Formats: sequence, structure tokens, C-alpha cells
Amino acid sequence: MIIFSYNILLIILYPIFLLIGFFRLCFSKENFISFRQKFFATHNYNNFKGLETIIHFASIGELNSTKFLLDRLDSDKILLTCSTVSSYTLSKKKYPSIKIIFLPIDYYWNVKKFLSKTNINRIFWIDSEIWPNWLNYSKKAKIKNILINGRLSNKSFNNWKKFKYFSIYLGKKYELILAKSLEDKKKLNEVFQREVFYLGNLKFYLNVEISKDKKNKLCFASIHRSEFELVIKIINKLNLNLFDSITIIPRHIQFVSELKTMIGEDFKNFVKIHDKFGENLTLFDDSKIVFMGGSLIQHGGQNPLEALARGCYILSGKFNENFNEQYFDLEKLGLASIFDNDSNKIASKINDLIKLNFDNSVLINNYFKANTKFFNKMIEMIEKC
Repeated sequence: MIIFSYNILLIILYPIFLLIGFFRLCFSKENFISFRQKFFATHNYNNFKGLETIIHFASIGELNSTKFLLDRLDSDKILLTCSTVSSYTLSKKKYPSIKIIFLPIDYYWNVKKFLSKTNINRIFWIDSEIWPNWLNYSKKAKIKNILINGRLSNKSFNNWKKFKYFSIYLGKKYELILAKSLEDKKKLNEVFQREVFYLGNLKFYLNVEISKDKKNKLCFASIHRSEFELVIKIINKLNLNLFDSITIIPRHIQFVSELKTMIGEDFKNFVKIHDKFGENLTLFDDSKIVFMGGSLIQHGGQNPLEALARGCYILSGKFNENFNEQYFDLEKLGLASIFDNDSNKIASKINDLIKLNFDNSVLINNYFKANTKFFNKMIEMIEKC
């Protein structure tokens, strides 16, 4: 009855979702491939013969969490699925030998069509992916669902608590649930009313490579459109004589031209705007300081670990609740600073930091080792399912 009610609601909303899809297509947030595959499960199913495992990641952030699984499992039998055009583009670049598609939206006819035409026997859901029809019909088909790096934002947590019986029903569809953090373990345990394990956060699965030849470079990374003005205000208050260069990496590259216009003539030769997917690590290698975006607005912050793995000192605004455990640890270790949205204080801290030659390699290496020590246990549990 629960899943029936859910499907009735989805059918009622279908024209609206379809209209939204058309608008996204018009504004290049979808393309014809993503639109057809997501809304109509239109795939060349002959290409999926011999594939047994789906690893689903919604967007670029979750894509980075798949590497550990791809390194440990038989990649010849894996199908990667995603939800956004940007994650699809980057994943095709990173894993050219692996088949990658857009996962069909959670309408029962899409799910049943897909499952009937493939031989998938397990699905890894990365991060916060809870798709009721996928969970329900794959369980009926004796396909194992495993939630890895599971997390719930405070908003999602409160919403799922309102639908207690539905969330408990869905929790039973998972063979195994591995949380991203101890806090997420408590949330998922309360929502699903079942055993949840914590063995580490896959976002820590990175090569720590710290250059000894850091330049006086500052990088603003994953900056959202609504943060552009705030970042420019910070730059206006910096002593530019202290810097070799300043780079801004927009979260969404379709807004690069708008950002360039906002930068104006004063900084256009000094402030660089990065407009390519998947090349952030090169910029982090040279940068001494990285300010992580998504934290000056109520978005929840962005993952600081890639920049940290390259030896950068991390700065963040106060809205970083999606990564609050990491930022708490880093601030305690002296590897990061968190600020209210005060451009004067942020600029002053950056001016002070850029003058320093700090060696944080030991602290960073120890931090990553401590957070990856149970990863092999994770694989053991997955293989026992």
C-alpha cells in the first residue's frame, strides 16, 4: 500500500517533472542523451551484457567516492550510473573503458523495463540515494542493494522522520548500509530502524601528494553563482602584492562568462577564472590556501579533502554542515579556519597566511591514515553480502 501510494503521487506529478525536464533541456542542464535515458529508460541494452554490478553516483562529489570500489572490484562487470550531465562528462573522461549511463528516474515502468533487460545482481548506492521504486523492484528481483557512504542532511533527516513507516519499509530493502560518518550512522539508524555500520568515509580515498614548492597562490574552489559577489568583495580587500596569482573555480562552469564580467577591468589580468571540469588538483598542487565555496550561502559547503590532500590550508564560511565533522577535525588540527561571512576578517586571515611557509604534511598524512584504516573491512562486509 505504501509503494502504491508513492506511485500514484509520482503519476500525478509526471507532467510537471516532464515539463521541468524540457526546461532543463532548453537551458543545457540536460542534453538529449540524459533526457531520453532518465525519463524513458532508452538505452542500448545489448551493451550491458555481462555487467553484474551498478555503482550509482548522483553528481561529481559522489563520483570521487566510487574510485575505491572500482579499484577493488571487477571493473569489467561494472556499470556506472549518474544523474547529472557534469558528472557524466567527467566520469567518461576519468573512466573511458567503463560503460556509463544516466540512471532512469524512479518511475516503476522505467525501473521494471531496465531490470528486465539487464542481468544486474547488485546495486551500490553512493551517498544519499534513496529511490523507493528502484529499491522495491530490485529487491523483488533478488538484486542486492548496498548503501555506501550513506548520509542524510538535517533537512532530509527531518523529512524522512515524518514518513516513519515508509522509511522503515525502505530500510529493509538494503542488504547492507555503511554510513559516511558517526553522525550519519545515528541518523540512518533512526530513520531506517535497522543496523547501520560506520567504517570510514570513501572521500578520504585519495593520494596525498604535497608539493614542497608551494607558490603564494590563492584558490577559491567550487564557488556557487550566489557567492560570486562575496568572493569579489574578499578579493577587493586583499593585499595583491603578496600573491603570485588568485584563481576562482566556479561550481558551475556555465556561469564563467558572467563571473568574468563581474570581475571587471581591475582584476581581469590577475584573477584567473578556471573553466574546465576535473583539473582542480593541478591548481591545488601550487596553491598555498584554498577557500571552499558553498559555505558563504546556505548550501552546506563543499568537500575540502582534495585540496587538503595537496597540502593546502583550508578556509570556509560558516555554512558547511554537510562536512561539519571534517571541518571540526581540521580546525582542531590547525589545518583550517571557519569564518562568519565577514569579508574583512576573511581577507585579513588570507593576507596573514600567504606570508607563512607552513609544513603540514605529517598532520595531513596522519589524518588520512586514521580515516582509511577500516576500508579493507568495508570490502569484506560487501563481499559477504
